[in-house]
Amino acid sequence: MYKLMPQWYKKKIKNLMTYSGSNTDPAMFCNYSLSISAALGFVVSYLINVDLFFFWAVLTAGIFGLFHGFLLLAVDKRTKFVESILPDVLQIIAANVRSGFIPSRAILLSARKEFGPLSEAIRNVGKEMLTGRSLQESLDEFTKTIKSDILERTVILLKKGTISGGQLVSLFEETARDMRRRETIKKEVTANILMYAIFIGFAGCVGAPLLYGLSSHLVMTIGSMGEDIYIPEDYSSNLPLMNFGIEVSPEFLLWFSVAAIAITTIFSGILIGLIGSGKEKAGIKYIPILMAISFVVFYTTRLVVGSLFAAIIPS
Repeated sequence: MYKLMPQWYKKKIKNLMTYSGSNTDPAMFCNYSLSISAALGFVVSYLINVDLFFFWAVLTAGIFGLFHGFLLLAVDKRTKFVESILPDVLQIIAANVRSGFIPSRAILLSARKEFGPLSEAIRNVGKEMLTGRSLQESLDEFTKTIKSDILERTVILLKKGTISGGQLVSLFEETARDMRRRETIKKEVTANILMYAIFIGFAGCVGAPLLYGLSSHLVMTIGSMGEDIYIPEDYSSNLPLMNFGIEVSPEFLLWFSVAAIAITTIFSGILIGLIGSGKEKAGIKYIPILMAISFVVFYTTRLVVGSLFAAIIPS
């Protein structure tokens, strides 16, 4: 199946695999994720006994997209780790240069195991400088295996600073201090908007499922009552409000509610990620949790309401 995919998709998956630090072949990832998605979609569609082909296609596409979402989360997790330790790396490089090491040696000595993916990138930069390339050209090695806007901007700043004749020690130290100040401001902003994220999460996974559970039983109850009420023909035309007949099947109401809850929780997760980190993809990790809570609330509400009003619902 990977061979049938368009070129832009192949290039995108290859880049994501590189940025996530995975050694998995892109073709293997695509084929395995698509096979698992198709199998799970068929099993779920068969168990719930609905329109097999349509629901299977929708579930397969959804699960296949979820695999890619997890891949994006792996890239984002790696990026956040690199951005969190980048100021320390710059400080260590500055300290090594101040100690008298040449830039290439100072950078190589900064490659520590605890720096994870950034350690390999640091070694690549140092090796490039040892082979005779300039510092400006070697710094590009940082962004080949790590996807980070902050890292890219830092590399551009360092390249421009060295070209214009700036001192390496001052450049690295000032850049590290600026990054720490930025991170402090970001944490303060995140704390201030936490209430918005809580409100969206509550509305998406509690409020909406609760209302859908109540409304679906209310509509079904009114429809059942309308079918059993006898109104003479002479009065039915004068009392239109007494005609409770509702041409909506319980199955349609159920699946409409399920679809509406799923859409609501998906966008709730995206909004929470956007508010918390400024990136929509950061909300992918919240979607399964919000969706699980939403459906638990929805079906619990239907069960409780059905038990309380079982006496007045005609059998």
